[in-house]
Amino acid sequence: MKEPNNKDTGPSSADLEAEIRKDRKFSLTEAIGREAGGSLKGASPVPPAQQLVQQIEEILARQLPDGEGSLTRTIIARLEGNPPLLARHFGQPNGALQEFLNSVIDSPANLEILVRQTDARWGRDYDERPHFEKDGQPPHPDDPYTLGGVRALLQAVRDNLKQI
Repeated sequence: MKEPNNKDTGPSSADLEAEIRKDRKFSLTEAIGREAGGSLKGASPVPPAQQLVQQIEEILARQLPDGEGSLTRTIIARLEGNPPLLARHFGQPNGALQEFLNSVIDSPANLEILVRQTDARWGRDYDERPHFEKDGQPPHPDDPYTLGGVRALLQAVRDNLKQI
């Protein structure tokens, strides 16, 4: 003979759910919400590409000395605008950043574009007139982002990534 169960387990979750829904009117919104409710269980609501960009941003915060912040923001904007690069390195922020840095450092034209975009962003960020470098002329003494300076910063980050 089976002994009686003295522990009161209470109503099951299905019983509670039925009780809650008893007096509700059906709506399409609620039905969609019920069906989709389990699809995010254990998953982040942040899209994978945005997670990757956030991880890269953390790497840059640790490894890129950018007191002004305009270079970091420009790099992040460029990465966000490059879904194919992010897709190639799903879950690999070092790989994505390494590929980006290689494409900039190894191409004088790409480096020049990045520096011009960074100078323009710096001008917007600080409500200042940006200091664009001109061929054959030395950089402006107040220019925080020169071709040589940015190249050196990016090379240092790239070298640190190789060691990780």
